[in-house]
Amino acid sequence: MAPRPQLCASQKSRLEGGSVIRSRLRLTAALALAGWFLALPPPAAPQAESGEDIRYRLRTSVDLVLVPVTVKDADNNLVTDLQREDFRLFEDGEEQLIRHFSVDPFPLSALLLVDAGLDPRQYQTVQESLSVFLSAIGPYDEFALYAFDTYPRQVLDFTRDPDTLGAAIRSLAREPSRTAPASGGMTGGPMTAGPRINTVPIAPGVSDPVPQAPKSVKAIHDALFAAALSLRDREPGRRRVIFIISDGRNSRLNARTYDETRDLLLAEEISVYAVGVGSARLALGTTVLSDYAGATGGDFYAPLKKESLAGAYMRVVEQARYQYTLVYATRPAPASREYRSIRVEVDRPKVTVRARDGYFAGAPEH
Repeated sequence: MAPRPQLCASQKSRLEGGSVIRSRLRLTAALALAGWFLALPPPAAPQAESGEDIRYRLRTSVDLVLVPVTVKDADNNLVTDLQREDFRLFEDGEEQLIRHFSVDPFPLSALLLVDAGLDPRQYQTVQESLSVFLSAIGPYDEFALYAFDTYPRQVLDFTRDPDTLGAAIRSLAREPSRTAPASGGMTGGPMTAGPRINTVPIAPGVSDPVPQAPKSVKAIHDALFAAALSLRDREPGRRRVIFIISDGRNSRLNARTYDETRDLLLAEEISVYAVGVGSARLALGTTVLSDYAGATGGDFYAPLKKESLAGAYMRVVEQARYQYTLVYATRPAPASREYRSIRVEVDRPKVTVRARDGYFAGAPEH
């Protein structure tokens, strides 16, 4: 196992807790962070375009929006040398003043979501390659592990211990795919007529096919929704991400829709990083995996060779941890729930900018 990365003193102090901003901070959080903002050494008191002192606004009533941003060059490598003045940030088409800019790494609250309905050989390859995540865990990160096919299920709750996560990953090799609830409630009907191949019953003496989840029963919306619910209560000051490894095949029978799941991910400030395997590597255009990644400011990788899986895992972890952080003050939230779009531009040619599409302001829906 590779040694954990060492952090400098300034990075360690930021990662250890409460001084890191969480987006859409309310008045209480703004008061707690006012001293941190005032400690920054600007040449003069920071001013809004109206001339109003920003520090005064932090002491009154203001909503702050945190926007993690990834910038990559034409070779898909991270661009790490940008400054505040290189960015322009827009909410609902109106440019916003960037109140804070940071390149410091964030501790991760990460949930690994593994497709258990893959072809058995693909599933084995994925399971064996997941050990790469063990070397990517920083001293302040926490990881949980879920598997899904028709239903998501927790394999491991959040832990900061790489050995515990490693044992849970190894247990995936012994965990069969479940595409229906545990038996016991249904005692008759067409589903008890015995195994079939292409709708034809298997005659006595003919061996069963290799167990494999039917393509139509895997529920990606439901799995991501459950993962988001698990992440929503993690402590503030951490970057919340989901790493999903799947072939992208998705049932029409999800209990949750794409819009419901995407909205929950945005409301809880969770980014999705997807690694496509199997049929996802050959898909043309967008897929459900790339749609979630794009909407939440994450990313999508589909390595063509199984040997590249480990490299893809390392890239998504690096990308999730090392992002630019932009903070701006938004207009007061309405009494009802309101969606506000976000767009980030960078003053550098031939780069790709990834940030979440927007966020929800106002009272949450229950």
